[in-house]
Amino acid sequence: MFTTTSLKYALALALYATITSFAVAAQGTAGLSSVSCGNNRYTKQQIDAATAEGCRLSANNQQLGNSRYPHQFNNREGLVFPASGPYQEFPILSGGAVYSGGAPGADRIVFNPNYQGSCTFIGAMTHTGAAQTNGFVSCSVSRSSVVTTTTSSSLSSSSAAKSTSSASKTSSGGPTATTTGPATTSSSSASPFVVMGGQGLVAWLLSAAWMLAL
Repeated sequence: MFTTTSLKYALALALYATITSFAVAAQGTAGLSSVSCGNNRYTKQQIDAATAEGCRLSANNQQLGNSRYPHQFNNREGLVFPASGPYQEFPILSGGAVYSGGAPGADRIVFNPNYQGSCTFIGAMTHTGAAQTNGFVSCSVSRSSVVTTTTSSSLSSSSAAKSTSSASKTSSGGPTATTTGPATTSSSSASPFVVMGGQGLVAWLLSAAWMLAL
């Protein structure tokens, strides 16, 4: 049976976990699966780490390396991102380490240091494959979500599914059960990032804080 102390301890742990998960969501990487820049593929954990370091340095007005990262990215290439600037760029290294100075490599994460009050991952880009020296092209950002981006191929698949469903109804003489499949992964260089529901989070935080104060 829970005592008052143990209940408060459990609530404190849950509150900490919620705040931690919200910080990642606010960082703009919620739902992110991976990022591919040329032949380099980065996991969500690597993107999180690079974004966190870039945001930390930006918040403290610090820069690393001869090119002084993070620094402003003016987007002269006209790359498409899911949110407006100002943009900052920061290296992400194919070896797995977080950039701490020296050669930056070809790949970058892009973040907005103050998107709706939070330092937020916006996308990724690379020098690999760019037409101009020191130019950039977008990396491919894959996200897993219950809501997927509609494309021509998905529309065709949907039409085919409807046709199959209609044929099934006709042959059986009645409606057939429909099963919703698992979440799918959409891949795009400009996928919208996932935003955590703020009202539900605030309600949970206030309730937890009130119970802890009892």
